Parts: sequence; C-alpha cells; structure tokens
Amino acid sequence: MKTLGHFLRDMPGLRRIPGIGTAQAVIRSLKEQPRTLVADKGYGFGPYPNGWFQIAWSHELRPGEVKPVRCLGRELVLFRGQDGRANVLDAYCPHLGAHLGIGGTVVGNDVRCPFHGWQFNGGGTCTLVPGARKIPPKAQAPCWTVQELSGCIFLWHDAEQRPPWFEIPPVPEYGTSEWSRPRHIAYQIRTRWRDLLENAIDRAHFHTVHGYPEPPDLELETSGPSYIMRSKVHWRRFGREMEVLLENRGHGPGITINRGVAEARWLVLGCPLPVDENTVILRMTVMVSADVPAPLRAIITRAFLYFIRNEVERDLPIWENKIDRPSPVLADCDGPIARFRTWSRQFYSTSSASPQ
Repeated sequence: MKTLGHFLRDMPGLRRIPGIGTAQAVIRSLKEQPRTLVADKGYGFGPYPNGWFQIAWSHELRPGEVKPVRCLGRELVLFRGQDGRANVLDAYCPHLGAHLGIGGTVVGNDVRCPFHGWQFNGGGTCTLVPGARKIPPKAQAPCWTVQELSGCIFLWHDAEQRPPWFEIPPVPEYGTSEWSRPRHIAYQIRTRWRDLLENAIDRAHFHTVHGYPEPPDLELETSGPSYIMRSKVHWRRFGREMEVLLENRGHGPGITINRGVAEARWLVLGCPLPVDENTVILRMTVMVSADVPAPLRAIITRAFLYFIRNEVERDLPIWENKIDRPSPVLADCDGPIARFRTWSRQFYSTSSASPQ
C-alpha cells in the first residue's frame, strides 16, 4: 500500500525546466494551452523592473561549472571559478560573438571562450588571447553584479546602470538545524512579475480561486523598496478549527519571503525572474520548522509541497489567460491593490535591461 509520501513523490505531470539541471526544480505544464494571445494582454507596465533577481540556486553551480542563462531579455553566462565565486557576464564574446555559456569552460577563475580560447575574469576583463602579443584594449565583456545568499544566486539589474540601491534581506532560518532541508520548486509562467506579487494582495480571490472559507483579513505596509503584507484566515482542516497566519515580506520586484503558521511553522522564499517580455520563472525555496518530530516533519513537508503546487496551479490558468487592466474597476473588498501598484512603479526606468 502506498503511503502519503509515495503519493506526493509520484505525482504525474512533472518535468524539468530547461537549463535548471536539478530534479528538485520542476514545472507542471497546463493541461490546455492559454487562449489569450500575448499581443492581447495589453500590459501597462514593463517586463524588466530594477532590482535583485534569482537566476539559479547555489547547488546548481559547482566550482568550475559554466551555464547559459536567459533572463531580462538577454543571453548571459553564469560561471563559478575555483575560488568559489559566482560570476555573470554578457554571453557573447566581444571577439567574434561565440556564446561563452555554450561550450565555454572555466580556467582558474576565468571563463574560456570555446571558439578561440580568449579568457575573461569575473569583472569581464580579458586576461588571455592565445597567440597574441598583446590583449586588445576593447576586449571586455559586460559584467553584472552578483550576490549569493540563502542558497540562491542573485543578479542586480538597473536600467540606468546605478549600483544596488537596496540590499538582499537575509533569511536567518536557512541552513540551521531548527528548520528542514530546503526543497525547491520552479514554474515557467506566461505572465509578468507584477501579476505574481499582486496575487498575494488580492484578498478577494482567495475565496473564489483557492477555496478559503472567507477572504483573509489583510493589511499592507510599504516602506521604500520593501513591503510587508500580513493576513489571517480562519480555517477548518482535519476536523478542527485553526487560524492560519501569514506574513509576506517583499523586497523589490524579485524577492518575497513568506512565513506562516498552520500545522507547523513554514517559510517560502519566492523569487520571480523575468525571462523575456512575456515569461517569468518563479523559483520557490521551501522549508518547515523542526519543531515537530522528524517522521511527522517529513510528512508535513511533503504535504506542504503538494499544497503549494496545488495553490500555484489554481492561479496558473488565471495568470496565463488574463489581460492587464492599467486602470481597473476595484471594489472595497479587493484589498490594497491600488496602493501596491503605486509602490511597484518605483522599480521602472525608461531604458531596457543593461549590465551592471
């Protein structure tokens, strides 16, 4: 007889996201293709906001590895030198345009072009041209600011090429014995970043889409590039009444830290990454508190992963088929959507994605 763990592990419809390279990062495809054409979505906000964005999990990039990355409408190369540092450059070699992430290799702390062997360090400076008496002065690959924290590799984007103007918040629970081993989920979604974050502010949809017995009590506070959303909902589960508490802390357009209490304390680090004008990859790092005994913790963790997938997949057909309403008709039960959209405008510049 199959246990709950077997059931959750064997769920159908799971496949890897191309380029992610880990069995823990999965995406579930929709049963039906979206009906709404991209051209009809009518977005009133741009695809590439300024901020920190997760481009990979740390465990996906070992020392000496090179990976191609597509995000923010660009082709990039991600590599980790023997010093353990993760680096990101524009993908195309300034020599004759070879893609450094396709066939490129790491030599020491540099990435080596697969075409003619030119080498570039993490700052984009060319350090070697085989056979040349001197390195051309313009042999430079645009580089991007990278930080690695809480098991994630983050890239900074600012269309005006400003240095980072807010910090990545720490996740003190990560990597401690008081919390479970992190689990990872990723979805590729045909939408833009704001639809994902705004979803947590839209209190009315929790009853309609997610089956909450009533819309949650919800409050939103904004401060500079950050916000805090707190909600509370009365729930009946497993034959007993409970109060589910949630705190969602957003830091720019690319980082949300969700903490909640139900059967156990849990944490979800959610990071949407704009890929192109119409696509976002949503990565989630999931942990459960070690307050409960280990055997029960494993069951709760798997059940919680199933719950997250189920909740996201209820939203997927909405996100992929909705159009954008820049000036929506709102009701007093919707929650602070207008205030959230005002907060989100600070992350836009007139320029497109640029290396930092």
